Amino acid sequence: MSVVEMGQRLGLRKTTAYWLVHKGCFKTVLVQGIMRVDIESFEHWYANQTKHRKVDGTPPGEALRAYSYSVQEIAELLAVSDYVIYTLIQRHQLETFEVDTRMRVRKDVFEKWYRSQTKYRTEEDRKRDAELERSSMTMPQMARLLGITRDEVYLILGKKRNRDVFDIVVVGDKKRVTYESFENWYRNQNRYQKVTGKISGLQEELEKAEDSAGKSLLDSERTSFTPSEAAALIGVPQRDVYRMIEEGILDSFTIGKMIRIRRASLEWWLSSQGEVFRREEK
Repeated sequence: MSVVEMGQRLGLRKTTAYWLVHKGCFKTVLVQGIMRVDIESFEHWYANQTKHRKVDGTPPGEALRAYSYSVQEIAELLAVSDYVIYTLIQRHQLETFEVDTRMRVRKDVFEKWYRSQTKYRTEEDRKRDAELERSSMTMPQMARLLGITRDEVYLILGKKRNRDVFDIVVVGDKKRVTYESFENWYRNQNRYQKVTGKISGLQEELEKAEDSAGKSLLDSERTSFTPSEAAALIGVPQRDVYRMIEEGILDSFTIGKMIRIRRASLEWWLSSQGEVFRREEK
């Protein structure tokens, strides 16, 4: 096809079409002294770029998307912001390459990183995680159920005779004990007594517990909170709050040497992801 016809397919002006030819995006031949674009090489280029789109609506980058992700695609896959993905790429030194000045990550590189962690999850895995959540409890939940401290829970789990009794699952980078294995252990010991008298319906019983400190903070009219207050509000350890600030998940500012987290940022967290994470850390 002629250079003009190529430009028309892409909805480009003549000068832009010739600029693509000048950059060597595809092969050209001379036919009776007139430059023409090799169609096969044009289609190969089109399938490996995402900047230009045909006017007929055929999506570009089919071959490119088959083996790689854009930053935006990974962010959508994991339901996080682009900023978080850029931070992860830098922190874990994930191999990237550029196409039309846009960063991309090969799928095999992403999958290797994804399998190495459990914090960030795809929608499919989030559904599986939800099933695991419904059939398990966190260590703090177990402590509250038995009226003991977290440290004592970890001592129970760490005892040699209990290592094959409790089934431990990992959800969202947090270890959890399955209800079934907890009940098996509970029936075969006589030292600990549940605070609640209920034998079944553990999930419902645990979810009734309120974080009164966090509730009183939310009920106030304050526009910002300290890291310790933020930790109480969203139900995570204070170290996780600092990590979330570092990753740009929570919006913060400083007054002198004191860090403050904006209320709007915390409310966003509570509304979008809070239910899962608060149940994990209680």
